[in-house]
Amino acid sequence: MKHQMTAADPADWRAQAAAATDITVDSVFRRAFRIFADRTAVTWEDGQRNYGELGRRAWRLAHVLAARGFARGDRIAILSETRCEYIECYAALASLGVTAVTLNIRLHPDELAACLEKCKPTALLVSGSLAPVADQLRGGSPGIGHWICFDSAPAVGVFEDYEALLRASHDDEPPTVARGDDIHNILFTSGTTGKPKGALISQRAAAVRGLRLAQWFGLTERDGFIGWLPLFHCGGDESLYATFVTGGIYATFKRADVKTMFRLIERDRLSWTLLLPGVITDFLNHPDRTAHDLSSFRFAIGYANMMPLVIARLTEACRIDFYDAFGQSEVSYLLAHRRSGPGELPPLRKLPSPLLEVRIVDDDMNEAPVGQPGECVVRGPSVMSGYLDDDAANAEVFRGGWLHTGDMLQREVDGTLTFVDRKRYLIKTGGENVYPTEVESVIAQHASVQEVCVVGVADAHWGEAIKAVVVLRPDHAATVAEIVDWCRERLSGYKRPRWVQFVRSDELPRSTTGKLQRHELARFALTDDQRAG
Repeated sequence: MKHQMTAADPADWRAQAAAATDITVDSVFRRAFRIFADRTAVTWEDGQRNYGELGRRAWRLAHVLAARGFARGDRIAILSETRCEYIECYAALASLGVTAVTLNIRLHPDELAACLEKCKPTALLVSGSLAPVADQLRGGSPGIGHWICFDSAPAVGVFEDYEALLRASHDDEPPTVARGDDIHNILFTSGTTGKPKGALISQRAAAVRGLRLAQWFGLTERDGFIGWLPLFHCGGDESLYATFVTGGIYATFKRADVKTMFRLIERDRLSWTLLLPGVITDFLNHPDRTAHDLSSFRFAIGYANMMPLVIARLTEACRIDFYDAFGQSEVSYLLAHRRSGPGELPPLRKLPSPLLEVRIVDDDMNEAPVGQPGECVVRGPSVMSGYLDDDAANAEVFRGGWLHTGDMLQREVDGTLTFVDRKRYLIKTGGENVYPTEVESVIAQHASVQEVCVVGVADAHWGEAIKAVVVLRPDHAATVAEIVDWCRERLSGYKRPRWVQFVRSDELPRSTTGKLQRHELARFALTDDQRAG
């Protein structure tokens, strides 16, 4: 008997085809819980959970939230250090299509209140140590009807007990409802240039970011991530998705304590992490490092332009590779990277990542010539879905159908990319353009320099003058004149610093991920002892 063919509404099959070709980060979590069930998923100093246990706890939380009416498109805020419960929240919310509003724990309560007012979540999950901060937010957050604490009996306020809620729930896997264009989380940009904005990261973008990392770094189930980075930052959450794609271990740290890192690298055979300014030198110089077996540690990721000598010493001492990073929350922290081996000075030319189109353009969106700086614009499946409730910012950042990163790069003959600087950091002195990174790369080569940042300061004669803020290596010394003479031999006259300030590393204003906040550095006072002769 022949099958009867009937005409179908084209919209029906197109919708079904769209569903069949979709990708979600929810599917990453479900697959990991199912096929890696007996493997260790998350470890911390005092415990661990395998993928099966983690999944059952995530599904219990999902059922608790679903019973309270939470569904696709709703928002729930998380205020917590990096810990296992945070990962459970990510998986549970992803399964429901609910958006995680990820709050920066270093923000002032007034800044947190502004984030909550902008995002309007209707529940908040918090760690015990931050419960007092959450309690301060109650009066200004009437829309939050559910206050849940990961730890029992906090000393302030009224919070529901997270563990009690899970015990009273059930662990059946919830039905699949999430779609790729659902907003998985809101990542507040690091604010190195001003007020943070909420980047909307879709489930599709989150999944692609994890898959890209797993492929680029050749991750397997034998790899373990040293998760000191916050899960409210792309460096933390993308590394989580990559780990769950491959069935590896994600080790959580409530703070960037290198002694704990050494112990867990040795205990859990951890193999990769990001080492950023403020952490990389602690890791390298800590006297306990050589007392531990760190042979499983195979590579680190970070920023090479400000401290290439430090990176060369780190890779030589630990016998690891280093990937010089370029990226951002709006796109992925893996926009372009380049590897250097043990003891090598990191090359600053980077390879663009897969599944991203990258152009280097002028202000009129014309392709910049090879070797000439232009703005890096990108498009691809890992790009954010926009900034939360900011039409003006979205119109600006997506003009021409590409995401404008605000970063100046130049394309080399071989197709690699060289980072020049943030577009807005350009210093105009005496009619000439100076990119701070060029000056920083010269000063960073001085044997006594551990870290350097260059900013523009007001100058009555030149319009702007160049100031270098320098951190010296332990047990090393240098003078203003010595730094200026070093630059005189290697830079054009208009690119030399007119001011040099020496500071301790802990005096540098940093974002949560260790990025220097240049707008804060530019406010440092100018004093006579900083003036170049």
